[in-house]
Amino acid sequence: MQPRVTSGTAHDANGTRFAVVGISNMPTDWAQVFSSLADADLTIGTLDVDITAAAHASAPAMSPGNDTRGRADGAGTSGDDEPRTPVASGPPSLSTTPPSVLNLNAYLMYAIGKAARRRLTDRLTAHGLRLWHLTVMAMVADLGPQMKTVLASRLDMNASDLVKIVNDLVRTGHVDCGRDPADRRRVVVRLTPEGRSFLDLLNADIASTDDDILAPLNAEERDQLASLLRRVHRHLEPAPASVVHEPTRYDSRTRTDSVEDGRIDWTHPAERIARLVEARRDRFPTAYTHHQGRRLELLAATVSERTYSGAPGLVLHHEDEGVVIVTGADAPTSGEHGLVLRRLRTEAGREMSAEEYFPSEGELLAHQP
Repeated sequence: MQPRVTSGTAHDANGTRFAVVGISNMPTDWAQVFSSLADADLTIGTLDVDITAAAHASAPAMSPGNDTRGRADGAGTSGDDEPRTPVASGPPSLSTTPPSVLNLNAYLMYAIGKAARRRLTDRLTAHGLRLWHLTVMAMVADLGPQMKTVLASRLDMNASDLVKIVNDLVRTGHVDCGRDPADRRRVVVRLTPEGRSFLDLLNADIASTDDDILAPLNAEERDQLASLLRRVHRHLEPAPASVVHEPTRYDSRTRTDSVEDGRIDWTHPAERIARLVEARRDRFPTAYTHHQGRRLELLAATVSERTYSGAPGLVLHHEDEGVVIVTGADAPTSGEHGLVLRRLRTEAGREMSAEEYFPSEGELLAHQP
């Protein structure tokens, strides 16, 4: 039997592309073999070739102009993805989804997720980024400065791969690495002002991916779907970092607030922050900050009687007023009234007094510029 050459291309979750080639002298489902080996999306093109004849073929026959790159329609592509004349085309694609699996929610989530990942990867590639670049920037933006080892652990990422991603972002000026003000022994990854501005623009740009995928749903249905997906996510990952927790009786139909509405900026005056804590105590999202990369929800706070100096977000202990958080843009130089923190809720959902959570002073809470 004449040997059969099958070629194709694949890309992984980060958008990295590679070629695959298989040779067999008997019928083989190479699409299934390649997909199993690479665990990636594949587009397979087949080309029946007489290996002996190919070895003695003339140069033009092997030139790029006659190359096929695994296009489903049998057409080859050049390096700039321009279509070329196909050498040989296989049978038309008969790919379809078995109706019975559409009753499996797990399959639907897999299929939709695969399509969403492709669209998101394409959009990020247009910015010269991969999915890991976005994930690292988002993690640092949400949780504040992080050590590389902590970032790798939270993202379930190989430490050496994390270092490469961070180095990429340092070269582009989106993040930098510096000493942690709360512990000079630690080096942390921080989002630069330029990186924050870029991330805002990037998020706005890739938001169109959501619009594309969720086009059949109206705004109310999208909110409901997002709420249900977060609930499933919490079931699969009971205590993930940076997940926004929704109250038990959360009704998506009444949701008008964004996640950013609850984020605390410690450069604001204490009076403003205290009003935010009180106003959002029974709303989504509750007023929140981050400590050592973990989310803290503030449940009760008042304005201090005295003024305090230091970096905004610095945790102090005063025997008369308890746990005081330094607030205000002028606090480092002239001192301002601080926020007396009474009660809080941890990322794991445990409520406690601020004095129990902060047994000593000198900690620094994350604030957003």
